[in-house]
Amino acid sequence: MTFLKTRCKLKKELTPGDYKHLAALSTIYGIRGLDIEGQDLFVEYDASRLHEAEVLAKVRGAGIDADPPKPIPEGAFDQTGQFQDFAWPTEGLSPVNQKS
Repeated sequence: MTFLKTRCKLKKELTPGDYKHLAALSTIYGIRGLDIEGQDLFVEYDASRLHEAEVLAKVRGAGIDADPPKPIPEGAFDQTGQFQDFAWPTEGLSPVNQKS
């Protein structure tokens, strides 16, 4: 398990209803905790279960209007820890991709 914390910038002041939606986020598998400091929402999550973009999608899906401090690139982490955009292989690795 790898625990990380990401920050989301809240676009508006939270209402009592928003706090109920945030409470529901804590029941999502992989999200460990939430913390609010001013206009920042910090989400602690298990990186072996969720990607940072998925965490942001869950926050937005709960009805919380938030943005990351910087854009999150598409893709996944490779074995070196670098973020790469992986495409489905179109050659090799599978007999389906082999030309006759």
